[in-house]
Amino acid sequence: MPQVDRFSVSLDTELLAAFDHHIAGKGYANRSEAVRDMIRDLLLAGRLPGGDEPVLAVLSFLCDQRTGDAVVRLRDVVIEAGDLVLGSWHTPVDQDRDVVVMTLRGPSDLVQAVADRIQALRGTAHTHLTLLPAADPIAERS
Repeated sequence: MPQVDRFSVSLDTELLAAFDHHIAGKGYANRSEAVRDMIRDLLLAGRLPGGDEPVLAVLSFLCDQRTGDAVVRLRDVVIEAGDLVLGSWHTPVDQDRDVVVMTLRGPSDLVQAVADRIQALRGTAHTHLTLLPAADPIAERS
């Protein structure tokens, strides 16, 4: 059996209660099992194609316009990304927040760097990057 290490995590009471409710609904027997699965999923998702391997990507996140100059900083990242950004859609969800969905195409490392920069911006939350094959898998099977 592999060695097991223990660590502690500090969460506010409301976040922990929401997590407990979520994992109970999924059928987890305890927090450890849920955290192990989350870590495995995170590590698997982090295995992006390397270097300059071309990818297509969909990046989604919530942008809170009440947070200083979030929109200006987001625009600057998009401008610096140049041709990597194919397009974006902003959908207002309430008076202060938009859901933003961007499509990107380019070398894996550059696409990931854009996603990382957006995730790190103050005023963005719930950032999710989905990678798609850049090549047409149907044409490759012909």
